[in-house]
Amino acid sequence: MDSLLDALTNVVGILVIVLVAVQISSQEAAKRMEEMIKKIDPQEQQKIDQQAAEAKAELAELQQAIQDEQSREKVDPEKLLASLKEELAAAEEKAKQDLLLAQAAEKEAEEKRLAAEELRKRLLVQLAQLEEKEKKFIASKDDLFAKLEDTPIPKPPPPKEVRPPTPRDVPRDPKNGNPLLQPRTVLVKDGKVIPFVDPGKQMETAIKNRLKMIIQKNNIQVGEGNFIPDANQAQKMIDEFNSDPAKNKYFEISLLRQGNRINVQIKPTEECGEEPQDAVRGIFQTVLRNNQGKWYLNYLVEPESFEAYMAIRKVTDSAGYYAGWKPIDPGSYNHVLGSGYAIGVKPPPRPPDPNRKPGPVKGVLD
Repeated sequence: MDSLLDALTNVVGILVIVLVAVQISSQEAAKRMEEMIKKIDPQEQQKIDQQAAEAKAELAELQQAIQDEQSREKVDPEKLLASLKEELAAAEEKAKQDLLLAQAAEKEAEEKRLAAEELRKRLLVQLAQLEEKEKKFIASKDDLFAKLEDTPIPKPPPPKEVRPPTPRDVPRDPKNGNPLLQPRTVLVKDGKVIPFVDPGKQMETAIKNRLKMIIQKNNIQVGEGNFIPDANQAQKMIDEFNSDPAKNKYFEISLLRQGNRINVQIKPTEECGEEPQDAVRGIFQTVLRNNQGKWYLNYLVEPESFEAYMAIRKVTDSAGYYAGWKPIDPGSYNHVLGSGYAIGVKPPPRPPDPNRKPGPVKGVLD
């Protein structure tokens, strides 16, 4: 035990001596370093500091690179590959869509360019046509002015006498007071004479046959007196007749509902009527002949047809017809006849009034 304590004492003593020696060496080293630092040039010190900073920065970069490499080592390669494929597919799809949009825009621009070019060509053609028409117009105008200067001024024809209406009553039967004459309308238009004496047996028969066919085809119920109780069925008959009316060269025929009556409206076509000189040998010769004691003529005269009216009136006056006339507006007259059918139910007959007398037919002759 004593020997062990002696050994420990020796060791501790040696350590104390070493510590003192190290302490002395450290102090001397520090003094030496201070002396060396004092001897270092400031520019050299700055260079050393800069190198130290650069070394520190390089160390930081190396540490960051090591950290990034460690992070990459942790990433799953399959997931990374799948992610890259998705990004690549998305990029390809976007590129494809952009290409389609670019192609569509290019096509639209080309179509607009072609349309603009076509419009320009058409406008150039129209411009050339207008210029050609302008040249012809100027030439025609100059020619007309030249002819006008060489044309003598015509003298106006002497005024023609037009007898104004002077109303007179229709002659009556002295026994019963009934009119002796029935009116027959004569339309004078476009210089032609159109007597609506009656629609003619052929036209009347065609209209009746057409109506009977429509009634049978559609099973339309017709009551007493040719009254049609169902207004819808009556309208169906009117519409079907008007969609394909009876054909006639001289008249346009249609059905017309007026109140509860179904009438036939007759409009003359352009081919209808005769010049006065032809009417004398035509319709008046065949239809009006020897009816002076039955009818009086009611002339309806459009403004530009007074000469035609005066010519035919002279003929009918010389033949002994009673007649009257009145001016009408162009195209204002349509001849209407009864079709023989009505809508609803036939009303009961009114009892005759024993005291009622026929009213006078006033102011229709001149």
